[in-house]
Amino acid sequence: MALDGAFLACLRQELADTLTDARIDKIHQPGREELVIALRWKGGAEKLYLSAGANAPRLHFTTQMLENPAQPPMFCMLLRKRLTGGRLCAIRQEGWERALYLDFDCINELGDPVRLTLAVEIMGRHSNIILIGQDGIIIDSIKRVDPAMSSVRPILPGLRYEVPPPAEGLDLSVATPDEVVTAIREGKDGPLSKAIQKTVTGLSPLSCREIAYRATAGEDSPVSALTDREWKKLADCLARTRNAVLTGERRVPYLLVKPDGTPQEFSFQPIIQYGPSVSGQEMTSFSELLDAFYARRAAA
Repeated sequence: MALDGAFLACLRQELADTLTDARIDKIHQPGREELVIALRWKGGAEKLYLSAGANAPRLHFTTQMLENPAQPPMFCMLLRKRLTGGRLCAIRQEGWERALYLDFDCINELGDPVRLTLAVEIMGRHSNIILIGQDGIIIDSIKRVDPAMSSVRPILPGLRYEVPPPAEGLDLSVATPDEVVTAIREGKDGPLSKAIQKTVTGLSPLSCREIAYRATAGEDSPVSALTDREWKKLADCLARTRNAVLTGERRVPYLLVKPDGTPQEFSFQPIIQYGPSVSGQEMTSFSELLDAFYARRAAA
């Protein structure tokens, strides 16, 4: 999967553009680690699916029909009590880190306005969905993490929320392509795709391989063997990827499908590294892309 920080930034922008002033209508918890939040706004309504499952953590609009348990789990009932009727006022992301923060303006049981945050951390088996008060204290989470499970970052009601430790490397939303190229040239030798992955945060192995593929005409040469032309091409490819995320230039929800019809990968820009062995499909939105990818994968 390629739901990296860069892809998440594209998705964040799409959700933010759609959900301006949306209010929470209903909240369901169909599975132990997944939520469905029904949102309404003037002229529209959508179901936002959130998952903290280790194999497929994500969030996106969905059209899938999910069966809800007869008795809602405790976390679901808590969210209904605290968030129902709340207005979504912001969707935040720190750089290209793999976490989104959904801020809601709500009314508490005393009738006072409060701002609550739903943190959606998309980090493999460490993924989580956490409700945070305006004082920064954790109210509860879909997966509690006690000190025995993690002494570094426990997630429990009453503790202060700490953001996940940032990944090591350059953030391409801040660093320039030339700065990234310099860091790669000064780093250890090895295949270019691996060097990009070690140097830049927020990019999946798929995105790093694609940048290397385009820069070296498919060779993925060792860093020490790159020509001046290839270094310039690398800077151009990094700039294209950066602009796709930050400005929308050449940004496209892109689904890769195997010959048997099963989905293989997804990205925020066209992927050519697989050649004719895999076909590409441009989707209308990032939510449609994710909804289709995981639905088809489950069916397969």
